[in-house]
Amino acid sequence: MEDSARRASLARGGTLVAPALTLVNVMAYVVTVAAARDLTKDDYGTLVALLGVLLVACVPAIALQAVVAKAVRTMTPGALLRRGLVLGLAASLAGAALSPVIAAFLHSGVLGPLLVASQLAPFAVLSSAMGVLQGQERFGALAVVISVQAVGRGVGVVPLLFGGSSDDVLVALALGVLASAVLALALVGRSASGASFALVEVGHATGGILALLVLANVDVLLARNVLSGDQSGRYAVGAVLAKAAFWLPQAVAVVVFPRLSDPVEGRALLRTSLLLVGGLGAVEVLGCVVLARPVLEITFGTQYGSLSPYAWLWVVQGAALSLVQLLVYRAIALSDRVTGGLIGVAAALETAVVLLWRPGKPSLVIAVATVIAVATTAFLLVRSGAAEKAAQPAAA
Repeated sequence: MEDSARRASLARGGTLVAPALTLVNVMAYVVTVAAARDLTKDDYGTLVALLGVLLVACVPAIALQAVVAKAVRTMTPGALLRRGLVLGLAASLAGAALSPVIAAFLHSGVLGPLLVASQLAPFAVLSSAMGVLQGQERFGALAVVISVQAVGRGVGVVPLLFGGSSDDVLVALALGVLASAVLALALVGRSASGASFALVEVGHATGGILALLVLANVDVLLARNVLSGDQSGRYAVGAVLAKAAFWLPQAVAVVVFPRLSDPVEGRALLRTSLLLVGGLGAVEVLGCVVLARPVLEITFGTQYGSLSPYAWLWVVQGAALSLVQLLVYRAIALSDRVTGGLIGVAAALETAVVLLWRPGKPSLVIAVATVIAVATTAFLLVRSGAAEKAAQPAAA
């Protein structure tokens, strides 16, 4: 009876969170699709690369959400939010200091990286609020916060309606995340109780999430560096397919994470979740093989239809990494730090291959990224299976 009630609770949580997460990703894609149509290929390549930098820079805040969700019963709202703000401010200052270096690597102006840095502090506060709701399994309130975040992301399309540049889009996104953080704080209120958590926990969780998001986004940054402006813009369009496949099953990880630390229930949840996410990935790849050209031409414009012969590679990459995402959250739940290190090695290998080889075509860059993603997924699945099998006698 208790297991049935838990499954029913998780199912209800999934039905609430999944549409909200879908909305937040759809709004992000609306911005990228509108930008692909309205910006020059060079400016679009710059925007997508900076959004990749933003995602990686937000990793400590994403890790903070996971730590909060894991230990929500032992922290106070005030301490939680203060530490989130301190972490975010430190990240914003570090990002501002590194802006000239980032601009030089991406062949862009300094303003774009500075606008990215400005978003890190409010995003950390937003993540702190969502962590409280996730850990307490208040999925209805969490869905509201995520939906507010979606609206904040959607604001990024407004400047494009008036002929704005990539920098204007980043300004709008900064305002959107700030408003989202304020509204999230109002929804969370003072619902938690107890002592605070140690920041070292955030550092440990950051390792795995950072490695995963670097692996999921480094190909766009590398493409911006080794390809021409027009070619990197074409690659950025293909990368939207990878991000869709990667983030579409995100609700599964969000809903099951608070229970993944349980040695028995967590093992069963992980197996079920991997099967669910893997099945969805297979459907995505098949759909891309059949529908790539019309989807690309209708969504982004006829000039991107030529990507269709190898568009499925981006979907395979994203689907593979969505499985890795589940394994990373299981590792965080069990305080396993090795998984993040292995993913980091994969990201470093991909970076070395692309920068040393310097392929001149988008198809070659995504081929490297896909091979690395699939190999990493296979290795981690085998490792996880062996670890779970070894743990069964102890759990019994």
